[in-house]
Amino acid sequence: MVKPNWAGVFPALCTVTDANGDLDVAGMRAEVEANIEWGADGVCPGIIAGEFFKFSDEERMDLLDATVEAADGRVPVLFGVSHSGTELAIRLAKHAEDQGADGVIAMAPYFSHTPSKAMVKNHISAICSATSLPVMLQDAEDATGIHICSTTYLDLADEHSNLASIKLEGPGTLDKLHDINRLMPGHVTVFGGMAAKLILQEAELGANGTIPSACLTDLIKHIWIYAKKCDKKRAEQYYARYKPWVDLFHASPGATAEIEKETLKHRGIIKTATSRSPKVPLSPEARTRLDQILADFKLE
Repeated sequence: MVKPNWAGVFPALCTVTDANGDLDVAGMRAEVEANIEWGADGVCPGIIAGEFFKFSDEERMDLLDATVEAADGRVPVLFGVSHSGTELAIRLAKHAEDQGADGVIAMAPYFSHTPSKAMVKNHISAICSATSLPVMLQDAEDATGIHICSTTYLDLADEHSNLASIKLEGPGTLDKLHDINRLMPGHVTVFGGMAAKLILQEAELGANGTIPSACLTDLIKHIWIYAKKCDKKRAEQYYARYKPWVDLFHASPGATAEIEKETLKHRGIIKTATSRSPKVPLSPEARTRLDQILADFKLE
């Protein structure tokens, strides 16, 4: 297959819920619309930032349907199919294909922190074989504790023409980006994650894009554009503006979804910042800090 030329800023959508924790389809559509207006080059529903693990398969399918409808072909939709089992992930991938998604994003099976290379490879390989959609492998070692060797990417890309992209996030992100450039240049596109914490370094090392939170896409887009233009001064200026938010995000484990949704709410995009449990509510100190950061942004 001809691999897609995915590049740029592909925000990881929050899964918007109402005050009771039920899926808010209208809120999802508003989030998609806002991100397209802010310059998103694609959108990614149902991955870690979307708290996919708190929703049933049927709700995840509804989430995809709402996103595809809202995007209406204007930007690619890459749907998160990560699951505790291979067959369950394949079921979601088939739904994505049926409903017009442009690609799927899959992590290694996160139920085990000590899987063999064969287990990881077989899981991703089965997903690639089950769909004609392009597949992005999400290597989220920081979230799952699962280490994937860089040679696994090469093996999968050699065997599956639809292994199109790698999303890197975790302690080895920059080293793995080096490895991909050395082992398989041009074979896959590479995206950063971690709420764009390392966006400047990733852009400098040749990453094709970033998958940040979906609440400050316009600001991230400026960082990305200037970084890829090698305008280091302007990129660093925009990143300095972003840094207080991303620092608070990474200093608030368990409350990251709330931070993202509170930011969307502050910007008038969604009505509630409700997240399902398990979660850790923002501390009063963190909430005060977030309010100050958002006030300083002066964003519409």
